[in-house]
Parts: sequence; structure tokens; C-alpha cells
Amino acid sequence: MQTKNQFKADSRYFTISIYTILTVLVICIIARAVFFWDSTLSVINNLLATMSPFLIGILIAFLINPLVSWMHHTVFEKWLYVKNNVLAHLLAITFSYVLVIVFLVVGIIYIVPEIIDSLTQLLDKLPEWGDALISYINTIAAKHPELQLDYLIKSISNADSTIQEFLGEFISKLTTTIVVTGVSIIKFVFNFIVAIIVSIYLLIDKKMQSRGIKRTIYAIFDEERADKICAVIKRSIHIFSNFFDGKMIDSLIIGALTFVSMMIISLFGVPGFSNCALLVGIVVGITNMIPYFGPFLGGIPSILLLCIYSLNSALIFAILIIIIQQLDGNLIGPKILGNSTGLRPLWIIFAITLGGWIAGIPGMLLGVPCVAVIAGLLEDWVNERLEAKNIDMPIVKNEKVREAKEEIKEKEESK
Repeated sequence: MQTKNQFKADSRYFTISIYTILTVLVICIIARAVFFWDSTLSVINNLLATMSPFLIGILIAFLINPLVSWMHHTVFEKWLYVKNNVLAHLLAITFSYVLVIVFLVVGIIYIVPEIIDSLTQLLDKLPEWGDALISYINTIAAKHPELQLDYLIKSISNADSTIQEFLGEFISKLTTTIVVTGVSIIKFVFNFIVAIIVSIYLLIDKKMQSRGIKRTIYAIFDEERADKICAVIKRSIHIFSNFFDGKMIDSLIIGALTFVSMMIISLFGVPGFSNCALLVGIVVGITNMIPYFGPFLGGIPSILLLCIYSLNSALIFAILIIIIQQLDGNLIGPKILGNSTGLRPLWIIFAITLGGWIAGIPGMLLGVPCVAVIAGLLEDWVNERLEAKNIDMPIVKNEKVREAKEEIKEKEESK
């Protein structure tokens, strides 16, 4: 005899309940984030600060992985004939980190004294520049009294005392500043060491971790959805890897080209070029990682630095950096990067602007590959929708090809 009102489990209703709960939870989280934005931002900042060693470790592992792969397959397997795959991988990781650390240490040894010397010369030149600027403004004010430049002259005259007042206040708080800076440096060194350890373990267990993530995805989702998620992850890693690998090679070439060009120009007696060549080459090379705006971010402080020696030196360097930027944008960059992101220039500028607004310099660097991934996923979704509607509308990247196809179609219709 069957009992009335007996409960029967229904997987369909269970699934609907789970989705409802998740939807309500997401809405609550979004509402909490919007209406209590200050506390939410504080929680996010604290979380990022806590997780920073692991995030930096992931970034280090991602950036150094191409060098490790090259060392593994080319140096130790192809050149040195190391047959043991595990040994070759460990040697590749060890030598890659040693090479990068030596490069950074040597760079710091050469850069720090150059920066200190440049700042010292800049401070020595400031009074002279101030007097020259006041003299020039006085000349203009005498010729054009209607401009009323008295306030500007007074501001420039008071700038020296303002700087001295700032330095005096800074020196009075120097002890506190040293303590705070020392604690920050110790914390940074500790986090950096943890990040290095994390990156090493990530590189050692790369295949095992990749396999574990893939197993987890297939355990949670059905096979079709899991295939799509894995394809998205693979495509994202491919876009990020191609972008960063290409930009690092491109930036290394641009930095070296800047250094060599300045050393050659210094042979013609241009002041400051030989003294600043290494520092400027490194600055230009690092900032070149940011598309479009990178050369200007590196060029402007370099121009100001060369103003210490001569305005003509600064002008010559400005012309040089424009030539190098054009060479990079039209020849070197396309040869190395190709179409690694698949983005048009307008979208690249949008990605850099949005990324810079969200996260500053790191955002400007990461904005392009992030937007490239989103654009790629959106393109896939559009293609699927068009295919479902039986609409044949392929992407024509070359405008001339599109016009040629339309012309051929019109001729066929006229016949």
C-alpha cells in the first residue's frame, strides 16, 4: 500500500533550487559591494595584500616560463645532451633563475649610482634653471606688460624656499621615515622571497597542477561545458603568453637599440648621451612593455634627465626616440608580435586607458591581453549565434579584400 503525499526526489527541481540559491547569493554580494563600496574596497585591498606573494609568484612563473622551456629543450637537451627529463627541467629552472637574478643585480649596481648622480646634478641645476626662467619671463613681461606675469614670477621665486621648507620638514621626520621605509623594505623582501619560492614550485609541478585543475573542471561540469572551459583557459594562456613573450623580446631589442644609438651619437660630442645611455636604455626598454604609450612614458623622464646636460641633448634624444618608436611600431613590433592579440589599435588604446584607470601601470600592461581574451570570447559567441541562425557573415580584416568581394558580387548580379 502506497503512502499518500510521499516525498519523491526530483533532480530537476534540485538543480533549479541550486541555481536560485546561487543567483540570490550573487545578487547579495553585488548589492553589498555597491552600497558599501568603501568597506568592500578595503576588504579587496587587504585580500590582495595578503595574497600578493602568491600573485607575484604566479606572475614570475608565467614570465620566466619561456626562458625555462628554452633552457630545457635547447640548452640541456639539444646542446648538452641531458637525457633525463626531470634533471633537465630542474637544471633549466635553476640556471634560468640564476641568470635573471644576476642580470637584475648587475642592472641595479649600474642603475642606482646613475640615478643618484642624476638627481644630484638635477638639484644643483635647479637654481640655475629658476634664474634663467625668471630672466626669460621678465623679458617677456617687459615687452608685453598686458600679460601681467607678476604672479608667475613670484611663484617661481618662492619655489626655491618652498623646496627648502619641504626638505627641512622631511629631514625632521627622517627617523620615522627610515623606520617606516625599513619595515616596508623588509616586508617587500620577505614577500618577494615567498613569491620566488611559489614561482619555483609552480614551474616544477606545472604539469601536475595543470592536470589537477583539468580533473577538477571535468569533475564539476559536464563534458561539453568542461571542454569549453578548458578551451577558454587554453586560449587565454596562449594570448597572454604570446603577448608577454613578444613584448619582452621587443622591449629588449628597443632598449638595446636605444643604448647603442645613444653611444654612437655620443661619439659626435653630444653631452650626456654616454653618461645616460645605460639608464635611458633600461628605462625605455621597460616602459616599452606598454603598447603605444610606453615609449612616451620612458621618453619624457629621459628627456628631462638629458636637460641636465643640455637642451640640445634633450631635443636630439626626443627626435631619436620618435624614430625608434616609429621603427618599432612599423617594423620590429609587427615582425615579432604579429597579431598576437587580434585587437585593432582603437581597442588597444581603450584597453590601456581602462587598465590604467583601474590599476595604474600594471593595469596598462595587463589591460591589452585581458581585453583580447574578452574580445576573443565575444567573437566566438557571435560566431555561434550567427551559425545557429544560418547567417554567413565572416570577418573581413582587409578593407580592400572586402571591397573586391563586393565588386565581384555586383558584377555577377549585373550579369
